[in-house]
Amino acid sequence: MSATTRTPDGATGRDTPDGERNPASDRNTAGPQAGPGALSARRAVGLVARREISSRMRTKSFVLSTLGLLLGLAAYALVVVVAQEGPARVGVEREASALRPALAAVAEETGDFEFVPVEGDRTDRLLRDGELSAVIGGGADGQLTLSVEHEADEDLLAVIRAAAAEERATRELERAGVDPVEFRQRVASATVQVDALDPSENSAAEQFALILASTGLLYFFFVFYGIMLAQGVVEEKTSRVVELLLSTIRPWQLLAGKLIGVAVAGLTQLVLLGGAAVALAQGTGTVTLPTAPGGALVTLGVWFLLGFFLFAAMLAAAAARVSRQEDLQGVVQPVMLLITTPFVLGIALLSKNTHDPLIEWLSLVPPLSPILMPARMLLGTAPVWQIALSLALAAAALAAMTRVAGRMYANSVLRSGSRVPLAEALRLR
Repeated sequence: MSATTRTPDGATGRDTPDGERNPASDRNTAGPQAGPGALSARRAVGLVARREISSRMRTKSFVLSTLGLLLGLAAYALVVVVAQEGPARVGVEREASALRPALAAVAEETGDFEFVPVEGDRTDRLLRDGELSAVIGGGADGQLTLSVEHEADEDLLAVIRAAAAEERATRELERAGVDPVEFRQRVASATVQVDALDPSENSAAEQFALILASTGLLYFFFVFYGIMLAQGVVEEKTSRVVELLLSTIRPWQLLAGKLIGVAVAGLTQLVLLGGAAVALAQGTGTVTLPTAPGGALVTLGVWFLLGFFLFAAMLAAAAARVSRQEDLQGVVQPVMLLITTPFVLGIALLSKNTHDPLIEWLSLVPPLSPILMPARMLLGTAPVWQIALSLALAAAALAAMTRVAGRMYANSVLRSGSRVPLAEALRLR
């Protein structure tokens, strides 16, 4: 089946199949308000945008996805809070009491363990009741023992070994007539000064969390709302709603309204989830943001709008080339590759080296910059000139892509049947 162009009778005033004029068609074309362009561009775009906002934000997918992600963040917060309940209680029997000073010093430094004295006959019950994580004891030969319910904690074993070595060193120093306190003071004076060329306020785990959160959020929203927009374009073509809409407004006005409406819905959800994530990071202290919380949200918001308009324009133009949902995957796959590539690069390379030269250059180039640059900004590794350059290049790419996408959309949206060839979709009228 070849692609054909459909034009609604109500817009052209042509004869009906019975050979009679369509009165409604005559009325529509007779007055000065008929046909595309009857509405002002601002009003036309606004009407379409409000329709998209209302329809998208009332859908079950919007509500359920928002609630699901918020519940996921709440569950993560609960896990973090539970994990930070306090230090693990470790019992020390009388036979190992000589280790208590060294163990207390380690506990004060790390804060991960609390060592308490226990009687040997209560050990098993305290372990099974969960009141103690482990019990340190000693045998007749002076060998230390560690009793646990299931499996020994490696960090606790390291602490016990260090304490045992400390206690043994103290005894040997006293036997040799050396004051252990003075000896340790002299040893402690030998320190190493760390001179970091670019000091970071975040640990490796915190940096990975920032990278995953920023790139993951943007990737999810670009894909979720981009595909939602593309499916809506095909659905309107299938139901012939687009013909009715284009009898009153122009194709570029319809496309602009759809992009703005879906972007507002997506930005609303992003602000809700981003705000919850920032509040979680600040409340639990799991991640230190290099910028103020408000600045982090503004960063994500600006790049979301730039990236969404860029990718969504491509997806809408590609979707206009087909008339069936079954054919949609084939035309949007190249765009999906452009969205997935920076997400994978950010996780694979940026998490290993936040100053990777390849990532620094790729984060300047659209369409990679809308996902890579926000991560670098949140990490505090992007200089001002690179941020400004990436924004300028992204804005220029968006302007160029909007013109190309508008042409493809206008040339394809009223054509039904087989897929519209790319050359025909791009041709100048």
